[in-house]
Amino acid sequence: MGIRKAATGFAVAISLVSAVPALSKQSEPVKVTSAANIKGTQRVTIGQFTIGFLIERKDSTKAGGGLMGSGFGGRSTVRSTLAGYTQAELQEIVDAAYGDLVSQLTAAGFEVADRAPLDSHPAMARAQGEPGPKEMTTITGRDDKAKVLFIAASQTAPLRLMPGDVAASGFGAMGLIMSGSQAALGFSNYAKDTGTRVLNVVYYLDFAKSEEYGGWFRNSSAVNVEGGLAMMETQSKLSIIGPNNKTGSLALAEPVAIGGNFFRKADSMGSGEKVSNALGNAIGLLGGVGTNSSKKFTFTPEPGAYSAGARQLATEANQVLVSKLATLR
Repeated sequence: MGIRKAATGFAVAISLVSAVPALSKQSEPVKVTSAANIKGTQRVTIGQFTIGFLIERKDSTKAGGGLMGSGFGGRSTVRSTLAGYTQAELQEIVDAAYGDLVSQLTAAGFEVADRAPLDSHPAMARAQGEPGPKEMTTITGRDDKAKVLFIAASQTAPLRLMPGDVAASGFGAMGLIMSGSQAALGFSNYAKDTGTRVLNVVYYLDFAKSEEYGGWFRNSSAVNVEGGLAMMETQSKLSIIGPNNKTGSLALAEPVAIGGNFFRKADSMGSGEKVSNALGNAIGLLGGVGTNSSKKFTFTPEPGAYSAGARQLATEANQVLVSKLATLR
């Protein structure tokens, strides 16, 4: 999950790709679920538009110790933090992305209905949502997690994430999951009463990419993280809710990324942490355990680069999904 990672013989920095990543003829940029429920979509109301901004991520991999190893190979972990952003800046990015989605839907021949009848519909009485933004820890890979700041577009607030939009659990997620379920039911009843389908979008905007080397049969492991901007695959999606809760979705099958020099990368590991790691590895080697590597980095956006890049990225992601939606109509 997240920006694609590949296990290679060396931990190398990945150069940023430009525009939408090149795909083979056999690859599809969009994964469609329940296409039959999407067919016939013409008049839509945008129920929810949300961007989840990754603000902290943990990338980790472990070596098993080699073919004849004991399973005690070293673990490599990198914690990366996004700095230098403001909530107001992120809100502007989301609102601009929402406006672009409306423009692209209209240009593609869809009728985008006014949201006022949806907001005032009796079916939405219990779907109050939650005030945003909302920070949650989500799972982005087998050994990877990220802190994500979810922000709803001002035009669709409050925050309502649909079931399946966030891979999180625990008490902190219960309210968000419950409000999303209530909203989905309200959207379905609204669609039934009005004949207008409800369109929802959630994007996960990442600020870094990792290259990981490890695995059970490896003697060592390594993680390298570099700055970059991309909409994550799988979790970034557009969904359609119709009458009787008939739903379909279009998810990015590959990251949508853009090239550029967006961040300054700085080591944020404290001296005490470095000493602790060295001592732990020394003790581990005496016991026949592989050495562990732990690093921390801070990614600070270049002036104006993050906002401009994020807006361009949202436009390209919108184009990918709207284009596919038009072919399914």
